[in-house]
Amino acid sequence: MKQIFSKRSLLQNKSTQISLGLLTCLALSSPSFAQDSKTSSTKPTIVSTITDNGITTTTYSNGQVVKTVADGYYLDSAFYKNSNVLKAVQGKRYWKITDRVGITIPVGNTVNGKDITMFLKPGAFNSLSVTRQWGIIGIGITGGYQFFQVGDDYNGPDGRIYKNFDALTLSGKIPAGVTRDNLLYDKISSMEDFYLLIGPSLDIPIGKKFNVNVDARGGLFNTSAPRFGAYLQDGNFGAQSLIFRMNSSASKNKLGASIALDVTYKIAKTWALGLNAQGFITETPFTTVGEDVSQGSTKTLTKEDVSTHGGYNFGLALSHTFGEDNGKTVYTLLPPPPAPIVAYAPTLLGENGKMYDYKSSEKPVFKWKSNSPNPDQEEYLFKLYKADGSDTPIYQQTTKNTSLTLPDNVALVNGDECNFYYYSVQSVVQNKVFSEADAASFGYKAKPVAMIASSKPTTDQYMFKVFGGTTAPSTMKAKPRRKVVKPAVATVPKKLVPRKKSTKPASNYVNYENVTENPKVKWPDDLPLPKNPSIYEYEVQRLNPGDCKPVGPVAKYRFYIDPKNPDDIRILPDKPKKK
Repeated sequence: MKQIFSKRSLLQNKSTQISLGLLTCLALSSPSFAQDSKTSSTKPTIVSTITDNGITTTTYSNGQVVKTVADGYYLDSAFYKNSNVLKAVQGKRYWKITDRVGITIPVGNTVNGKDITMFLKPGAFNSLSVTRQWGIIGIGITGGYQFFQVGDDYNGPDGRIYKNFDALTLSGKIPAGVTRDNLLYDKISSMEDFYLLIGPSLDIPIGKKFNVNVDARGGLFNTSAPRFGAYLQDGNFGAQSLIFRMNSSASKNKLGASIALDVTYKIAKTWALGLNAQGFITETPFTTVGEDVSQGSTKTLTKEDVSTHGGYNFGLALSHTFGEDNGKTVYTLLPPPPAPIVAYAPTLLGENGKMYDYKSSEKPVFKWKSNSPNPDQEEYLFKLYKADGSDTPIYQQTTKNTSLTLPDNVALVNGDECNFYYYSVQSVVQNKVFSEADAASFGYKAKPVAMIASSKPTTDQYMFKVFGGTTAPSTMKAKPRRKVVKPAVATVPKKLVPRKKSTKPASNYVNYENVTENPKVKWPDDLPLPKNPSIYEYEVQRLNPGDCKPVGPVAKYRFYIDPKNPDDIRILPDKPKKK
């Protein structure tokens, strides 16, 4: 069997990488340092600092106020009433000493599960760490010692002692009649590690009694390889013939790393006891010495080598905390938020529903007034529509004036038939906030005609308006309607009979006005739906076909509409009269 030595280690030529990793651990252990250095240039300056009865008030240049409350003090209740108060509790600061002891299990150069280089078997370890904690984050230093025993397999068939003895016998360097029983063995010394490591820690409380602690460490390992070997004694002259020997190298220091996990239970106020598990990795330099097995050679060969060295530790952990500094409570009064931008709907001036004579050359002049406390900050969006069911404006303009005259290129139809128009005006603030629209209508009369009997029936037209909008109560929800299957019989469509209502309108604000041939309550296609379920009022009046003047009684309805189901409009019944 060919003897195998580890000539390439997992950590060979990695000293630079491990050093950089250690520096990274140190940087991560204090994340606030990087954050402070990044934001220091943009931090507001301190205007004033006042301390009174354990409460330190710091005012910054951006209007932010920070109150730091020492342990045992409190703020009055008036401070809590502000909606922009943030409360934060600084983590406790303390020192922590942890002693870990237990068994250590090596992981080295193995074949078929056996270490064939140093023949190590489990040993024991003991380490002591000191950590400074800021809340759950800390940084600490760990020093420790561990050793590994040498197994009996070092002088077995897989070891270099037997293999060298057999090779020297075949080459004739060992006299005939000398057997393995004549071998004399060196005194065995165990493998030992001393280490000093530094790195970040996490101390996470689980409930009131349990804690989970994680330590990541990197640093220096001082490793002594085990010592074992065998030789033959010349009985005549007392000389020794070395067969094989393993020794520690003169260069013992190597970089390494470890990670430890503790789960502890608090047995007293400052003492905790629990279980520990940790893993480590480093390198072990060693020296091998043996007679050259080549035939005819009288040389003694010495070889330096490095092997990967790692393992797992399991045992108990005992920790003690001291120098505890209770965290302080910090209240931050943020600067007040900017005032919300509000756009107030303007009020239209002039006669609503004005009808111009047939072939009149007069053009309407549109006027309105602002209801904003700061009219200088707003503009007005004017839109003109033809009342033909289309929701596309035939003209629109944004202006800062409170009046508008249509330009000459906007021609209004003034023909033989009645023609109706409506317009809306909205307030716009900062070009991003729009108010509700106030709307009104006007029209042109049809050509006068002689009253003669006509065999062709005329189509009734109706003027309707939609008023205001009141948010519906949360208890009012649309109920699903059951579909009733009726027999297929000819039915005569019912005629809508206007009903007068004594109730006041939902609002005297006209949302929409138009002319239609269908007087039934329907939400106009070109009127935006409300954001929430609301109650509106619908007013309808028939127009005279001759001169398009409103005739007959005005019917008013209150109805409920849900923007999620706009086709399901509910007519609200009249309130019963009190007797």
